[in-house]
Amino acid sequence: MGEHRRTASTSGGRRGVSRGPVVVIVVLVLLVAAVLGWSALRDRITDEGEQAAKACVEGDAVLAVTADPDIADAVRTVAAAWDATAPVVRDHCVTTTVTETASDVAAAALASDPYDAAAGPRPSLWIPATTADAAPLIDARRVDSTPRSLATSPVVLGVAPELADTLGAAAVGWADLPRLAATPESLDAIGAAGWGSLRPALPAGSTTAAALVSVAAAIADPTASTPSLTADQAASAPVVSAISALSRAATDATPTPPADAAAALDAMVQGGDPAAAPVHAVPVTEQQLYGRITEGQQLAAFRPAGSTPSADHPAVVLSDSDATQRAAAAEFAEFARGAEQQQVFLQQGFRVPTADGTAEAAPPSVAGLTFPAIGQPAASPEPAARTAVLDTLASPTRPSSTTVLLDVSGSMESIDGSATRLTNVTSALRQVIGAVPDTTRIGLWTYSRALDGSRPYRVEVPLTEANSESRAALDSSLAGLSPATATSTYASVQAAYDSAVQNWSGDGTNSVLLVTDGPNDDTSISAASFLQAIAAASDPARPVRIDVVSLTQNSDIATLRSLAGQTGGELVEVSSSDSSLAATLDRLSSDR
Repeated sequence: MGEHRRTASTSGGRRGVSRGPVVVIVVLVLLVAAVLGWSALRDRITDEGEQAAKACVEGDAVLAVTADPDIADAVRTVAAAWDATAPVVRDHCVTTTVTETASDVAAAALASDPYDAAAGPRPSLWIPATTADAAPLIDARRVDSTPRSLATSPVVLGVAPELADTLGAAAVGWADLPRLAATPESLDAIGAAGWGSLRPALPAGSTTAAALVSVAAAIADPTASTPSLTADQAASAPVVSAISALSRAATDATPTPPADAAAALDAMVQGGDPAAAPVHAVPVTEQQLYGRITEGQQLAAFRPAGSTPSADHPAVVLSDSDATQRAAAAEFAEFARGAEQQQVFLQQGFRVPTADGTAEAAPPSVAGLTFPAIGQPAASPEPAARTAVLDTLASPTRPSSTTVLLDVSGSMESIDGSATRLTNVTSALRQVIGAVPDTTRIGLWTYSRALDGSRPYRVEVPLTEANSESRAALDSSLAGLSPATATSTYASVQAAYDSAVQNWSGDGTNSVLLVTDGPNDDTSISAASFLQAIAAASDPARPVRIDVVSLTQNSDIATLRSLAGQTGGELVEVSSSDSSLAATLDRLSSDR
């Protein structure tokens, strides 16, 4: 029987597997592994970056902040809060140090080259009381960006509550303060019986500067709604006169000036009777009053009518600091403007912007101090104008008394330059009289021969304050003069000098200003007897100097020089056509 060959069974044999699904699975596994690996690597890189940042790979840095004393405590509190966040700036771990320095002292130190370290460490961030303090640095482009305010506080007058009521009822404005300080019994006249005249204290500092600039601006342009003081206005006669009056009144009130506003306020509250206190009013901010009033001191804020100056406490980032310091200063300033930090300023009596920036948030009112909305903020003055006001405060003019004795003899008709001598002189005098302070007393006499009956002289305008009425009279008299005849100098000088001694004023320098173009031709009085008569008429308790302006070569010059010398005066020889004549007359008719 034959055998068949056995074939493989389909059920017991092994079937082949497709490779495609295997490849897909392997790829997916690899992709997942790659993603997980990248995530781990990324996290590791991030962790390493964070660790590097926390380690401050560039090291530590200290942000030096200089702040005005008014805001320094609040800035220290904010700085401590910022430091607690462990700030890192440009890979530096930053901490802050806050130095308290008066704004004028810090400004002077920053303006000096090299920096004056007596004011403390050189700051990268400066927070002065006002933007005006920083104006020279801003103008010199030494700031990294436009300074922005951290907190504000309007400038007011710190006064006794009863005086605040009286001043408010009388609607007293900034422009009224010099008059109230210079006029006897001025406060009695507006209802403050027994107070006399206003006794201000004007301690050095930004707040006094802001108040005086407001006074000057209001006087320079009373019609402007937001007067911005210019340098020319600050140097004008009305402004110089007003600031000088306040300066003199402050010196009379406290011959040793208070070191600062705090000391001035102490002088007000420690005297018992506020009417009898050495000081009646001190320029301060709301914030400076806030702490004292909450402590129970009897003080109030008076807000003079007119635009309102403010201490705006700008954050000034100095551009000459390195990049890390500038960045840290900017970050700190932004941190300080945060809502939580703004509460620090509010609690210390400052105003701060509301969250939407459309208004100001203010502390709660206390007795004697409310926080009304500011009607019209004061405009910033020109830096040179502010400097001029402070210069006048430091060196005030005094209300001098000058009797001008003008030669109108025939020789004054001589042509000198493009006009007669008399025309040249009267033009210069009109210019001078138009510019003298209102408190100056000035009179005009002329002389020749027989001008007033038998007298060789005539009193054109008696010695009086240079107000608008007397200025008009002087101007009219000078414009109407014409040359006469002879030159009776000695007799006329004697009469003018006797009158000046009799009408002597103790406020400032008293003088006779003789303007002549020739020698005395009245032979009835010798030079020797003339000088003796002047010496006999002089009174050490009522000193009057005689200044002489000689317009030509004068054969009487030796006598005139002796005349000036024995009375403490000065002799100047100058042509009537000389451009310096007006300046010479102005100098000789002023206090010096």
